[in-house]
Amino acid sequence: MKPTIILLVFITLGLASCYKIPTEKGFLSPFLRLNGQDTMSIPLGGKGQSQSAFLDGSTQPCLFSIDNIRDLSGNRSGQFFKAYLYPTWRQPYDRFSDTTMALIKAKLYFDTLPPLTINSINGSLEYFETTNHLKSVGDVFHIDVKVQNTSGQKIYKNYATIRLDSGARPFIVHRWTVAIILLNNQGQKTFTLYKYVPETDIQSIQNVYDNNGKELLSIHKISDTPATGIKVLIQYLDADGNVFPSNEYATYAAGTESYFDYAVNRQNTPEGATVEFPITPWPVNENLLSYLKGGTYGFDKLDTATLHKEVYYEHKYPYLNNWPDDSWGATKWFIRLRSRIEFYSSGTWVISCKFPYTHFK
Repeated sequence: MKPTIILLVFITLGLASCYKIPTEKGFLSPFLRLNGQDTMSIPLGGKGQSQSAFLDGSTQPCLFSIDNIRDLSGNRSGQFFKAYLYPTWRQPYDRFSDTTMALIKAKLYFDTLPPLTINSINGSLEYFETTNHLKSVGDVFHIDVKVQNTSGQKIYKNYATIRLDSGARPFIVHRWTVAIILLNNQGQKTFTLYKYVPETDIQSIQNVYDNNGKELLSIHKISDTPATGIKVLIQYLDADGNVFPSNEYATYAAGTESYFDYAVNRQNTPEGATVEFPITPWPVNENLLSYLKGGTYGFDKLDTATLHKEVYYEHKYPYLNNWPDDSWGATKWFIRLRSRIEFYSSGTWVISCKFPYTHFK
């Protein structure tokens, strides 16, 4: 036994004498890089971020900062280092208590940031809506990044490659439903015309983006003011283009929400109802499904004969329910727009919806 123990001791001592204890405090891999695609697309006016850095065993924590952004000629592109005001939340928004512009702004912090930054902890690239100030759509740029840890610091040339792409959509329309709802004297409701456009209806959604007049829904921008924040005109039109009285626009029913609930400063005008919010994206609740209705009217303002013919027989528009029997006692009607729309660009926007067979004047 003893010779074996002695032999093991000698082997251990021999190995120990061959092993060199590292004197460096840390390690920065020469292969550190950004995870993800070879070229990252930056849609101007959009917001997003890349994956984090591939550290390849580098000692953590690592501290990242952008050293340079170069065009294909190797020249520094100064446009990436110009800073712009950018709002961020310092406290969560509460639609029930934050009912004035002042209360909302008190929860905001306006930082000064370049349009493209790097997360100092994980090395992911982050871009903001202020990329709409960048020029040279289609051009490619190389990003050099400085990384520091306990071993020191290194400049990583070509840490990432980006391409500036045409502008991100200033708004996204996910889906919408245009409906005419009948009422009887007992307060019961039934749907007649009911046009539902889901997210999978690519052509109808593209029609709204193109603003070509082929859809009952129209969304368009009419002003670049406010420069920060948004003003939205909600407008209901009858078949002749007359505006329904805006003072009667309201959230559909208890248990539902609408754009009115996530904005302030409502003003009822002859063109529709306007609301405001100090920042974009808006609504803050990105999953908001807005239910908005108009006032209640008699059948003197609804062309029931043409509706019957074109909806129930010619199928010009879809319907949800058959027209009720006379015994049901339909006496009135109202309109409703259910929609999910997100705005990313500041300025003044219009959400306009036309309701066929209605004639307010």
